Amino acid sequence: MKMKLIFLLVICLIVLTLLPINAQADRGNSKAIPLRGVVEGFYGVPWTHEHRLDMLKFMASKKLNAYIYAPKDDEYHRKYWRQPYPEDKYRELQELTQKAKELKIDLIFAVSPGNDIAFSGQSMYEDRYAMINKMQAMYDIGIRHFALFFDDIPTKDAQGQADFVNWVNANFIKVRPDCSNLILVPTEYFLQDMEKNGPISDYTRTLAAKLDKDVLVLYTGEGVCPDGLSDKTVKQVNSIYGKPMGIWWNYPVTDFMKEKLALGPLDKMDKDMKAKDVPAFFINPMEKAELSKIAIATGADFANNPGMYDEKKSWEKAIKSQFGDLAEPMKIFASHSQRLENNWAHIGRPDAVELQLLYKNLWGTAKGKDTIPKSKTLDLLKKDNKKRERALIKLQAHLPKKYLDECQPQLRQLKNLTEAEKYALMILEKKPADLKQPELYKKFKDAKSRYVDNEASARISDDAVWKFVKDFDVWYVTSVGDENVN
Repeated sequence: MKMKLIFLLVICLIVLTLLPINAQADRGNSKAIPLRGVVEGFYGVPWTHEHRLDMLKFMASKKLNAYIYAPKDDEYHRKYWRQPYPEDKYRELQELTQKAKELKIDLIFAVSPGNDIAFSGQSMYEDRYAMINKMQAMYDIGIRHFALFFDDIPTKDAQGQADFVNWVNANFIKVRPDCSNLILVPTEYFLQDMEKNGPISDYTRTLAAKLDKDVLVLYTGEGVCPDGLSDKTVKQVNSIYGKPMGIWWNYPVTDFMKEKLALGPLDKMDKDMKAKDVPAFFINPMEKAELSKIAIATGADFANNPGMYDEKKSWEKAIKSQFGDLAEPMKIFASHSQRLENNWAHIGRPDAVELQLLYKNLWGTAKGKDTIPKSKTLDLLKKDNKKRERALIKLQAHLPKKYLDECQPQLRQLKNLTEAEKYALMILEKKPADLKQPELYKKFKDAKSRYVDNEASARISDDAVWKFVKDFDVWYVTSVGDENVN
């Protein structure tokens, strides 16, 4: 019995040494996900050095302890991964590393070699040592945490990737005792892809079997941008790899829908999730560093205590903390820009969900307890319209420049929709005999046209005000007949 206890103690000590440094320091909080933070992993214009320094301070204030440097369009991260960084970039990364250490945040340096790496012949050896040289240069400026990304590449060579990762692990990470676990993002990085050709794909089966067990693997949930994260998905993926897996959460990232801002909280996160099943949780943000902080703050609340996460309270707290006296108008604006939806992305809270219910009442499609008399619905919609109009004026006048620079197009677009909605409601409150209102309809059409003209670069309130504006236009043309108004 005594020998068994000693054996278990030794195993526990080994596991603790494999955790990144700041995850070890934080192990007293058993409810928190050990490694939690931000992965700058989006496509598009990378953050500036100043944005990164500021983000580290923000992360520290939210008890986040890890930041992955992995901007897809940093050419030395992906396209020219073999080449050393220019001297000025080294200096920036060195300063970033020092700031992260001061704030007790692990700065994790990632490389994405997958597009053109060689897994055979003389080139294989050249690429292996090119990676060692790349990492050594970062080690020399103080970085002790590293990651390899094989996401979004055209080929799926699981054996080649496993051999390469294991070689780097053996010849770089493990010979430097102060380095933490190597992190990997595989080519099949979401559950649907892992299982699309059967119970488990050949790629995932091979990688899971061949990869060193101490390599921390990240995935994005059931899909690339799934509608929430369930404990069932976590346990399913953990069982596929035979170990706890880390999460790369693709919200508020909008690199696939740059015309829209993601200003909601992390949504539909399973409270039954346990920290022991999720060793790491990374939030992938937008290009817009300042506005990304809303969702990042809610992600921090989740990662620090999954079982107590309340997305509504967390979101309201995040906006109050960030925007102070402008919190109320900012909540109105942000509520209209939360959901990201296309044929493969289904993530974020619905835009202005309460407003959507009012529109259903207006058109007579609401059911059961959601039903409200039309006259009351119109009054509520007019009040909401006026309140939104005032909020937009206040934000336009008082929002600090760093925020306006990131959301000005969407503010203007919500103003266009709010104006169109105002004229639509003015028509709808008329008596049936007086519904034909060419002057009001012309103003409605002008506001709608301004939105349409700019929709390619700025979208907002997709399923709320914008849907209402489109529905009203169809109704007016069909029921009233002013289809010739331009």
